[in-house]
Amino acid sequence: SRAIGNRAPLAEAAMSALVKTGLDAAMDEGMWTANGPTSKILKTGAWDGTAFVSYGKARSVPCPHPRGAKGESDVLVWSGSFSHKYYGYDLPAIRCEAIVNMSPKALVDLLMDSNRVKEYNKMSIGRDDIAVLHEEEKCVTKVCVGRSKPPMLGKILQLKSLIHMEELPGGGQEAGYVIISRAVAHSDDAEAAEDPKVIHSEMLMGLNVIRAVEGEPDRCILINLNHLRSPMIPMMMAKRLGLSAAVNFINDIRALC
Repeated sequence: SRAIGNRAPLAEAAMSALVKTGLDAAMDEGMWTANGPTSKILKTGAWDGTAFVSYGKARSVPCPHPRGAKGESDVLVWSGSFSHKYYGYDLPAIRCEAIVNMSPKALVDLLMDSNRVKEYNKMSIGRDDIAVLHEEEKCVTKVCVGRSKPPMLGKILQLKSLIHMEELPGGGQEAGYVIISRAVAHSDDAEAAEDPKVIHSEMLMGLNVIRAVEGEPDRCILINLNHLRSPMIPMMMAKRLGLSAAVNFINDIRALC
């Protein structure tokens, strides 16, 4: 393992609290409202043992559909809001869940590797690790700056985030992994000259839960949660764009399987 730079004494406690907040939100069924197609899928009962099963109750989860089945390509999506009244509470949060035919380790490695972001994000123009605070196989904490160029916007969206990865209780191979991200700012950022071509967005809460599948080590269940603030996106469009982006994210990852 390696550590670059110094972590504040509270860093470990802060990471634990951030992970718990993200996982609790992702598994809080009452917080989320399914869209129409997802409601129909859930009524079949195929996802009953998987969709909101707490990571504390089950290490691995059953896969709702076998390989090659029609339902294997489903992407379940929900929208919701956080009950707190802190910064960003009024912005919609998006949750999606899907089967990915990739091992949990292969998927976590893909998502944590900044050099591979363009493989599944066609709008990305790069993500750089600007500080690696902790790095070992089971746990990574780093600060990254990601840039993307959405079509028709004519500007670059920039996200500076703290990204943390750790194994779920039970271990990566048996249970899976969690990746959480949260916007951060450096004291020098406020003094930096504003570039009119760059829009600074904030990831208020980004979460990927990669769950191991019972008896199928080369498949996993991916749960993605996004709570994003972007000043260029009107509130009335935020939910619709967020739902669309979530489905595209899943399908672009599946294209790599």
